[in-house]
Amino acid sequence: MLKRSAEQNLRYPVLLVHGLFSSSRTWHKTVTAFVEDYDLRYGGTVSAQPSAKIPPPTAGDFYTWNFSSNHHLTYRQQAEELAAGIEAICALNAADKVVLIGHSMGGLAARALVQLYSADRVYALITIGTPHYGSPLALLRESTQREARNLFTKLTQVLARADAPGEANPGFFRRLARRLFRVTTEAQQELDGFFSSEAFIELAPGSIALEELNRAPLPTAIRYVFITGSLTDFAAFPDPVWIARYRKLNSMWKRLAANTVQKISNRYLFGPYEEFRSYLARYLPDATEYTLAHLTDFDGAVPVLSQIIGHFRDPPLLKAVLPVYASHTRLTKRPAKIFQALAVCGAVGASQRT
Repeated sequence: MLKRSAEQNLRYPVLLVHGLFSSSRTWHKTVTAFVEDYDLRYGGTVSAQPSAKIPPPTAGDFYTWNFSSNHHLTYRQQAEELAAGIEAICALNAADKVVLIGHSMGGLAARALVQLYSADRVYALITIGTPHYGSPLALLRESTQREARNLFTKLTQVLARADAPGEANPGFFRRLARRLFRVTTEAQQELDGFFSSEAFIELAPGSIALEELNRAPLPTAIRYVFITGSLTDFAAFPDPVWIARYRKLNSMWKRLAANTVQKISNRYLFGPYEEFRSYLARYLPDATEYTLAHLTDFDGAVPVLSQIIGHFRDPPLLKAVLPVYASHTRLTKRPAKIFQALAVCGAVGASQRT
């Protein structure tokens, strides 16, 4: 039996799962706060592909996770890797369950695990800024990739003129141009990899992978908490108390961020918004009544309406929503909110480990 101090009071080990094009490092601030402010033991990083550079995990209260690839795995493949990691954590801690906390794509990987494989090892699922119904940004893949490729092509054509093979001692600006040419060529390759990544394609509303998840039964024996982010006024939350609370944050930078999101949304996303609305209507009966303000309540990457599962066939043990005024990438840097989510789902309390 594990000996635990009075301060270490999580019922089950917690696994923090990163999102698209990210890694365990995205949780650095949360790891530090959990250790220093909440007296929790960090068991280390659990990786699908262990590396000599990363110490093996030990018994602990919480862990971070690394997929074998942060963008070339389907949700099913991510779920299979997560399942093996969870078994390792349970063995280290003599526990029969874990709490999964997934940011963005990591939340979909966790859903794939509990819906398509098994929820037996999961006590609670906490998702942070997760696009449960997809992101309209993913619908821009073809047009955005085409525009970006055209820009890179023009830039490389200009820079290629600086490449004079017969010149023995090129000057400073010629050497700089050559260097930029190489960097630009590499960037174009990275761009193609980004837009062709399996995980990014699956984020589009109506994708085969999202349809599989949203049509599959949602286990009702686990607890769900949704941490949502926004850069606007939480138009998706009609509760006047929430609206009043967040309007107090009307600082200059808030207005600037909100205006920027609205301008980008209005310029590029009208078509994708309608596709997103149509996809929502498959699962949420009142989706056709959502206004543009509802659809454009973004955290910078994912609409708030997409960050909350709303189509449970039967009520789960718990369903709670915790809004945060923050951008998508900043959501993992809110340790107090994440710990609050653990408390809300009942994960803070007497240990259930044997």
